[in-house]
Amino acid sequence: MTGRATRHSAILIAAFAVTSLLNYVFGVALSWFLSPSQFGVLGVAQSLLLLAALVVGSGFPWAAAQDLARAGPTTSTRHRFRAAWTGNFGLGLLLAGCLWAAYDSGLLELGPAYRQIIPLIALTTVLLAARAAINGAARGSYKFAGVAVNMVSDATLKVGIGLVLVIAGAGVAGVIAGFVLATTATLFHSLWMVKPERLWSGTGWFDPQVLRVTFPLFLGMIGPALMLNLDILGLKILAPASQGDQMAGLYQAVVILARTPVFVAQSLTLVLFSYVAKITASGNHGGAATYLKSAIKVWSRLLLPGALILILAPRAALHLFYPEQYQASILALRIAAAGGLLLALMTLLIGVFQAEGDRGRPAVIASVATGAQIVVLLTLVPRLGVNAAALSLLAAGGIGAIGMIPMIASRFQVNLSNFLQSSARYFYRGGIPVLALTIVLLTLPDGGRLGAFLKLSLAGMLYAIALLGTHLTPSIPRDRPVKHILSQFVNVLMGG
Repeated sequence: MTGRATRHSAILIAAFAVTSLLNYVFGVALSWFLSPSQFGVLGVAQSLLLLAALVVGSGFPWAAAQDLARAGPTTSTRHRFRAAWTGNFGLGLLLAGCLWAAYDSGLLELGPAYRQIIPLIALTTVLLAARAAINGAARGSYKFAGVAVNMVSDATLKVGIGLVLVIAGAGVAGVIAGFVLATTATLFHSLWMVKPERLWSGTGWFDPQVLRVTFPLFLGMIGPALMLNLDILGLKILAPASQGDQMAGLYQAVVILARTPVFVAQSLTLVLFSYVAKITASGNHGGAATYLKSAIKVWSRLLLPGALILILAPRAALHLFYPEQYQASILALRIAAAGGLLLALMTLLIGVFQAEGDRGRPAVIASVATGAQIVVLLTLVPRLGVNAAALSLLAAGGIGAIGMIPMIASRFQVNLSNFLQSSARYFYRGGIPVLALTIVLLTLPDGGRLGAFLKLSLAGMLYAIALLGTHLTPSIPRDRPVKHILSQFVNVLMGG
């Protein structure tokens, strides 16, 4: 990546790390305040909200980001932004109405526990739709620092307000009410962030071209979003009625961890998409291929080791974050972590290819992978329960990642000699750090919560040291050497 793209990626990943920490603390705290059944209700509610949020964030916001990244704020792009914002807000209203109608009519059979929760989810969906298009414009204007502040503020407010309401006895409805208030506050911040672009000035609030551009973008971006949430929703709906919330609660603990690589990939895609769109608009397709290589490198250096921790040491990961009763989900965590890792790769590749303008093939691949996940859920959940939900995520991620291989191959011309040389170099630079990580995870015992923390911390530190050692340049400036080494480490993680 370029220096600017690396900085912006690091900013958003740092924001993701902060929001993840807040969300993990929030999730773990709620697992102590709520029963497993209530935790299951929360998991289903959050999946519905995430699904709605990703629907309103998967089309029009990306069209707005691509448009502004390519041409900047002009009379035409301002007009198309307003059309995108209007379309997204209308989509939010439609989703909210359909959600309530499906629940009230009994089509969405969730039970009386969701009577107060569904209207709150619907209201949050409308607010998220309004905010998502504005944040898309902010990304297209390269305001990534502001977007990061928006992300952290949203998570902080949700956690703070939600915990206060839960402790006060509001239950799951209090958690979702916190989402409503946090989204409202950050919507005002988003409006302030894009104020200098004067996006609301001018006439016209509709443009058919925006709809034509958005539809294939939507199909490609919504695929990973669906895959990330269909597992827990399918588990709730397809499991035996008396066990649905209990199973969803156990699986919720799994996916909070297993989704991490995908969320990091989504954060990186926010940056990569804008830069690839801009460089492709200038006709520099070689530069776009460089970003594609960086995406694959950051997946292998940053996301792969994180998933390996969950696959090779699931007991330690669950013991570190959750009460003992969640140890029943060890196998599901292993399977879901592998699926999340593959889905993260798919997310990065779809973002790069669609920013280049190749929208049709990613949309088809995403649709096929989503269909495979639904088939696994329908056939296996009644027999395998929680493990079937994890297998559905693995099936979706695996098919999606495999489907992307021909697209990657078409971007690069590699002969046998170059392939063997690059494989040897990759084994040295990538294999040694992964080997160091794996040895620690497989040999050291867990030894309680403290032992699990020490084991995972040591594995992470040895991986970082080995990665830096295999990539460190021989010459290090004498002035501020520590800063130079840390800067180089960040650059390596970001695909440099």
